[in-house]
Amino acid sequence: MAPTRFVIGLGSNLGDRLAILSSAALAISRTERVLGASAVYESEAWGGPTQGRFLNAALGVESHATPRELLERLLGIERDHGRIRRELWGPRSLDLDLLLGERRVEEPGLSLPHPRLAERTFALVPLLEVMPDACAPEGTPRYADLVTTLSEPRLTHVAGSDGWAALAGIPRVCPHHAPR
Repeated sequence: MAPTRFVIGLGSNLGDRLAILSSAALAISRTERVLGASAVYESEAWGGPTQGRFLNAALGVESHATPRELLERLLGIERDHGRIRRELWGPRSLDLDLLLGERRVEEPGLSLPHPRLAERTFALVPLLEVMPDACAPEGTPRYADLVTTLSEPRLTHVAGSDGWAALAGIPRVCPHHAPR
């Protein structure tokens, strides 16, 4: 069976956020083929209670896992990094989201593309770095067009992909290898 390409969103707003993102990228690379990484961005938390600022990034991967299996692996990596689910959109040491795959998925607890992707600057900007031609669902604007209409939360560039992801041995994004 041929591998499937996905984009995984990474976020953290507790502890040594950059080290946590690098550690999570390394953990993901142990089970999936990582095609590339975005830069890291900082932004205010979106939704939920008042909390610290987030660092966010994205990884493009190839996996032989089903979307559900990959999601379960990501949830395990979150737990390994101290993630405790207490409240919706609350503070977290690590948040891993399946943002996009090669096909639509609608299952209980799993939707691809991520249901709020088109609303989130902190997810779309990194996603477009690893998947510049990402297509939104039919009948909606391309993600590259949608991101130009979003203004919140504002993003601050923190680290290039050759910095944080290199700590985990992850290559810089090569557009011709990015998921389509």
